Amino acid sequence: MNLLSAFSMTMLAILTSVLTVARLPELDLEWLAQWRPQWLLLMLIFWLQRLPFQRGLIFQLFFASRRTHDDQVTFRRGILYVWIFGLFVDVLLVEPLGLNALIFAGIGYFLLRFRERRQHQSMVQQTIMVFLIIFIAEVFRALVLANVADQPWRIKPLTSALMSALVWPILNSIFLRVVGAGPKI
Repeated sequence: MNLLSAFSMTMLAILTSVLTVARLPELDLEWLAQWRPQWLLLMLIFWLQRLPFQRGLIFQLFFASRRTHDDQVTFRRGILYVWIFGLFVDVLLVEPLGLNALIFAGIGYFLLRFRERRQHQSMVQQTIMVFLIIFIAEVFRALVLANVADQPWRIKPLTSALMSALVWPILNSIFLRVVGAGPKI
């Protein structure tokens, strides 16, 4: 694995974390916050597409002690890494501990389980898949936050998923340029 590619994946994770916690000014732009894409979920989806080839420096530090390319080992380590990343996001966003970890692990399981099928999808199919995944994740998050933190239901799950789907083709092409396409499965 290329060290520059690993560094690029790590920098993309940091950049999407900053974009997630960056807030808009409190003027009259609160309606615009409803249309914010789910940057971390988009980066997670991209990372899980590239998992067998480009893992990032943090993944290399945690899991590169044994050089094996077994798909089951990659699958289990990928789910574990996604779970740890979800716990980091819970702390970052001050949400109930384990909420994003559960969402990220569920998405990670689904995307790693059907990795071969996703490699052959067109960009339109990928965009629809991104919309559905993020919509389901956001509805689950809104349901848990409504029950645990008494946050009211809003239109955010729909608008966030829609904006994430619209941003996905552009973001995917930028990520591929920065990180590199890697070998095809």
